[in-house]
Amino acid sequence: MSRPTDKVGKAGEYLTASILSMVCEDVVLTTPPSTTDIIFQYKDKLYKCQVKAKSKIELARGNWRFDLRRSGNTKDRQYKDKTVDIFALVSLPHRNVIFVPKIQQSQITFVDEHMKNNDAVNNLLDVLNNL
Repeated sequence: MSRPTDKVGKAGEYLTASILSMVCEDVVLTTPPSTTDIIFQYKDKLYKCQVKAKSKIELARGNWRFDLRRSGNTKDRQYKDKTVDIFALVSLPHRNVIFVPKIQQSQITFVDEHMKNNDAVNNLLDVLNNL
């Protein structure tokens, strides 16, 4: 890990995995070049989770904005079908995660109060039970 953003991403993956492990049978962090960060099992079904982690809020807006596209210099930054089931959106300062099912938007924004006060476990269960 050479870049600071790599450390932020890895910390987000570990926080997400710890929350997933509270309700899921198996949780596995993948290794590059996988397009999925975490694979986990819930109620006998496997899910692919993509983690998007931030180390700070956008000061100009006062919100947490997450890019739901693949990082890197590829032309097509959208995730292909069946490569992601759920996004884990991580605020490292709040040590909290908001789970959302895969959506077609390229970005999603949350106010700081919601990011800080989200109940990650209940949010995860709600998303999984509605997929």
